[in-house]
Amino acid sequence: MKQVSFFSERIKPVIIMAVITIICISLVSGIHLSTQELVIANEGLVLKKAVLYAAGVEIPSGNAEVNELYEERVEEQMDESGDVYIVYGEGGSTGGEIEAYAFIAPGPGLWGEIEMLAAFMPDLKTFAGIDFIKQNETPGLGARITEAWFKEQLRGKQPPLVMNPEGTESSASTEIDAITGASRTSDFVLSIFNEAGLRAAELEKEGM
Repeated sequence: MKQVSFFSERIKPVIIMAVITIICISLVSGIHLSTQELVIANEGLVLKKAVLYAAGVEIPSGNAEVNELYEERVEEQMDESGDVYIVYGEGGSTGGEIEAYAFIAPGPGLWGEIEMLAAFMPDLKTFAGIDFIKQNETPGLGARITEAWFKEQLRGKQPPLVMNPEGTESSASTEIDAITGASRTSDFVLSIFNEAGLRAAELEKEGM
């Protein structure tokens, strides 16, 4: 009977597993590095689209056109609370008038942080619009905050806001409709809306 050596029985399997592990780690690392720039670019594109949408600017279909329009119409500034996106009309910062001030408004959600992009009219009292950059709410319930009807109802509203049941079609400048079956998420986003109003008031005090 052939005797199995100590190397073949104990050492060789360890070496093989180590080599396989190194190869797998190298492949995963390579994929991560090769896609990292694409992920960052996509995140930037999502933000740019959110700024334009919230400000009421029509978004082009092509990514290159989105980037071009953003560069033309949006100026990025920084205040004590973070980035502020100043959206200009046609002509940009050199010839266009300011149409909106926008900023990221984060807050807690039911299953994680919600990041909203809030845009205000030049008076910094009236919503130009909103969009959601990040949310993990329940599909079919709280996640309906990303539906067009819910976002569009914010245009022209003035915080602090109150919520009515869905279907009310709230017409008052301080009222919006909640989402049926998602009372917690509705409460969370209402708080984010009103906190955004407070930050807009701070921007007004800063002389924006």
